[in-house]
Order: sequence, then structure tokens, then C-alpha cells
Amino acid sequence: MTYNNSTWQKGADSVKESRKKLLKGIVTAAAAAGAVYGMNRLVFFLSTMKDLLTSKEKSYYNWRFGDIYYARKGEGRPVLLLHQLSASGSDCEWQSMIDELAEDHTVYTIDLPGCGRSQKEKMVYTNYLYVQAVNDFVKHVIKTKTDIITSGDTSSIAVMACHSEPSLYGRFIFINPESLDHMIRTPGPQQKCLSYLLQLPLVGTLYYVLANSRWKVKRDFRTKYYYNGDRIEPGMEDMFYEAAHLGGFAARFAYASQVGYYTRINVVYALKQIDHSMYIIGGEAMEGMDDTIAGYTHFNPAIEAVRMEGTKGMPHMEKPVETADLCKLYLER
Repeated sequence: MTYNNSTWQKGADSVKESRKKLLKGIVTAAAAAGAVYGMNRLVFFLSTMKDLLTSKEKSYYNWRFGDIYYARKGEGRPVLLLHQLSASGSDCEWQSMIDELAEDHTVYTIDLPGCGRSQKEKMVYTNYLYVQAVNDFVKHVIKTKTDIITSGDTSSIAVMACHSEPSLYGRFIFINPESLDHMIRTPGPQQKCLSYLLQLPLVGTLYYVLANSRWKVKRDFRTKYYYNGDRIEPGMEDMFYEAAHLGGFAARFAYASQVGYYTRINVVYALKQIDHSMYIIGGEAMEGMDDTIAGYTHFNPAIEAVRMEGTKGMPHMEKPVETADLCKLYLER
């Protein structure tokens, strides 16, 4: 077969056109990536510019997997408050009842590793890691037997911490603990895929930004946390939103572990073994709380439980004085 100059020219033109299309595609992709990166940066900047979580007393426990922010107030038998495990979790959820508790106790609050003002490392966060963090904090910072009050799924952290080192702890109060059925779920293909997606630099950060938008935080306050939205304190939603974006893009790693079920664990065996005093405070309007309480008391009949009227997911934020009074009653027994 012979080729004339016209055929060769057509081939050369075709190659040039393909190169132009490829270059155009690369430029378009780069521009899109740049736009996404710029948007992510802007969201993180705007969400933290109010600087609502800056504390005059910047106390940090230099833990081996990153510095842990903590605060202390009051005098008396120590009590450690553990916030819920979520992207927006921080000790700010306890701020309305700290003064009440501090009248009779030394109150410690911490931002768990990967949350709030604590260091946010690029790693997988597991229940065992949080258990070690709490145990080490009690041993090296509090340095004496400690009572614990938890919010949401950090009940599992407290249970496992006590099971591993029971001599460190006294009484436990679980506010709206996660159900035992919820905590035994293990990472499946869907959860592992989502967790991996969130760890990707560009797409993962974009997903995190969309999943933890200001609208999402406001919706959680009105549908999950509060029974009566009129009780929401001014600025509280902004504090939660800021907590989710402190630490830059690395904030997504703890969230990736949460949605990937890596922070969950079966606590049934530990729950049956613990002979410490344990109490449950459930929001009256918290869906499924009766079943949750039944599950806990089935495996440990010594657990006492009460439902707080007119509250939902966060009784300690919605009715802080009443919650603090109830907690003090349990802690003084």
C-alpha cells in the first residue's frame, strides 16, 4: 500500500487535533480541581474566622498521637466530660452546665483526638485509640480516680476504658448513649468505600465540606439535639460549625473513621463485667431510648435510668441546670 503526501498530512493533522483535545482536557481538569480546592479553602477559612473556640487557657496534653485540648474548672472529686463523637464534636456542648458541676467537683472537659481544638492527625481513629487517650489522660493529667459523664456514642469509650483499667474510674453517667445494636456494627464494603473516599485529598475534602455544611449543623440542632428549638443558645450552632473545620483539611480523617464504623465496638461483654455505679439519662423525645435503656439494663441490671422531660438528643444543652443537678445527685451517691 502506498501513501501520498495528502494522506500523511491528514494523519499529522489528526495527531495534532488529538493532542489539542488532550491538552484542553488536562487544562479543564486542572481548572476544575483548582476551583474545588479554592472552594474548600474558602469554606474552611470562613467557618473558622469568628474564632469562637479560642480559649484564654490553652491547655494541651501532649499525647503520643497528637496534642489533646482540655479545660479544668472547680474543686472536688474529679469528673471528666466526654462530648459526642461527630465531625462537630467538642467540649463546647458542655459549656452551659460546667459552672453548676464545678460547684462541687473538679470538672475536666476535653476535645477528643481528631475533634475540635485537639490535633487532627491523618490516620484511622478507632474505639481502642480513644480508650487509650482517655485512660492516659486520667493517669497523666487528672492522676486520681475519676467519674465520667458521656454524650451519645462516647458511652462505648467510657465502658471500654473502665473495662481495661477499672481502678481509674468511679461512677459513670451516660447521656443518651448509643444503642448496643448500633455499636456492634462493623465496617462493611459500603462503609470502607466511603471512609476511603473521604481520605482522598480533593474529593474527600469536598465531600466533607458538603456533609458538614452550616445547613447540616442547623438541621441537627432542630431535629436531633433539641426538643424545643427556641431554647438554642445564640452562637451555639456557629461553635459546632467552627469545631468541624478547625485543623484544616485533616479534619475529615476522624469523620471518615466515624462513618466507616471504625469507632464502634461491641461493649456487651465489658458491660456485664463492670461493677461500677452506672446511670443513664435519656431525653424524653429521643427516639428508641426505651429500647436502648432496656438493652443496657438487660446486661447490667444495676444500671439506673431516667428520662428527662422536654428534651431530646442533648439534655445537657437544652436543660443544663436540671441535667447538672441530676448528675450531681448521682455523683454524690
